[in-house]
Amino acid sequence: MRCRNLILFGCLCLPMPAFAQGAPATQEATPAEMRELIEAVRAGAKASRETADHARVVPDILTQILAKLDKLEDKLDKVENAVKAQSRQAAGRK
Repeated sequence: MRCRNLILFGCLCLPMPAFAQGAPATQEATPAEMRELIEAVRAGAKASRETADHARVVPDILTQILAKLDKLEDKLDKVENAVKAQSRQAAGRK
């Protein structure tokens, strides 16, 4: 009996739309509030623009840094090879 009542309750109540949504606000914004909203949108747009610019610039900087690190690594390899060659020459003289 209880099971049937629960199923009936579920079938009748769950598909119904929610009536507690309330009515849409009919109050209009004052000019001061509109100016504040416009300023907030402008600030948000400026921040988005700066973020996009930053996202474009950062990979370029990282690429330049990686290129310089590669050059340094090549120079260090040359120095290491020169030191090894000198030590071999010194060992060969003995």
